[in-house]
Amino acid sequence: MKINLKKFVTINTADYKSIDHCFKEMKMKKIIYSDWIEDIYKNKKNNIKIHRKKYDLFRVKISSLGFKKPTKLRKIYNKIEKHGLELVRPEVALIVRLKFKKQKVGEWIRFATPLKSMIDSDGIPHLPKLGQGLGKLFLETYWSYPHAIFHPHNDFIVAKKK
Repeated sequence: MKINLKKFVTINTADYKSIDHCFKEMKMKKIIYSDWIEDIYKNKKNNIKIHRKKYDLFRVKISSLGFKKPTKLRKIYNKIEKHGLELVRPEVALIVRLKFKKQKVGEWIRFATPLKSMIDSDGIPHLPKLGQGLGKLFLETYWSYPHAIFHPHNDFIVAKKK
């Protein structure tokens, strides 16, 4: 089964020296991010660092992976990997929010990040999501439990294996 991938954006993470550098720029650009985002990215246990690399990112609809009903995150991730795609490193989502501004109002786009790569200080796993509304850009989170349910109309951002 061939899946329908839509090119989302190409990101070069070499523009940023550190996670702190990203947060300073987000404040300067008035990007709204949740307390959870700051907690997760600054939590040393998560070991989120900038890897100087170029990423081609794609948007994939869960229905194009073959799911016709609400499905658990673990099954979605397994299908993503079976199709030769890979999950997105957490720091890439942070940088995408800094670079990607042409988002539809009211839209929320989730990143398929590895399970347990973004744990808050309460021990809760998250994945990042981008939003746009009220004339502002947002970076928020959504739960990243293996059994979290997503619907066929939901999109995820993934990367292609090189």
